[in-house]
Amino acid sequence: MVAFSLFDSLVAAVQLYAIIDPLGAIPLLVSVPDYEKMMNKFLRLVAVTVPLLLLLFAFAGPFIFYVFSININDFRVAGGIILLIIAIDVLREGTPKTMGINPEDYVIVPIITPMLVGPGAITSVMVMVTYYNIFSVITAVLIASLATYITMKYSVYLVKLIGNNTLKIFARFFSLIIASWAIQLIASGIINIVKAI
Repeated sequence: MVAFSLFDSLVAAVQLYAIIDPLGAIPLLVSVPDYEKMMNKFLRLVAVTVPLLLLLFAFAGPFIFYVFSININDFRVAGGIILLIIAIDVLREGTPKTMGINPEDYVIVPIITPMLVGPGAITSVMVMVTYYNIFSVITAVLIASLATYITMKYSVYLVKLIGNNTLKIFARFFSLIIASWAIQLIASGIINIVKAI
């Protein structure tokens, strides 16, 4: 069993934060009418829902593999493809359009999921528990969730300070990190599948 590693936790937290991509969500959030008035309610939901959902799938991941007889290498390839699609989507559009999020229709909870805790983040934590110690993953989830909360808390100030266009540039940069990890997952899964033949 892999031992707990703070370094692994920090690496996983950065990867997870990039996939959650709260910076990319801010331009959509601030476009919602009366966003500043609903800020406190929204922040409470972010503080509770984001880490709970991520931890739920982190712990349920191995059980899901067992119940559905899923091979982890197959899952890595599938998860890598999903992450790669999301990364390309963000790189081209500036936001994950494949999520189907329209801030006019989905105001609070759907923005948290599937916008923040979507297929990419869910896939990531399920794969991470196959790479890292479970306590490293828990620590990573808590760090990424805290960073997401802080980003959301100061979202209005960030928009006023650097503007929507700069935030989209950051989102596109993070998409490159997501794409790199996606390629790594796909390559690792394919190599292990070939070795098992």
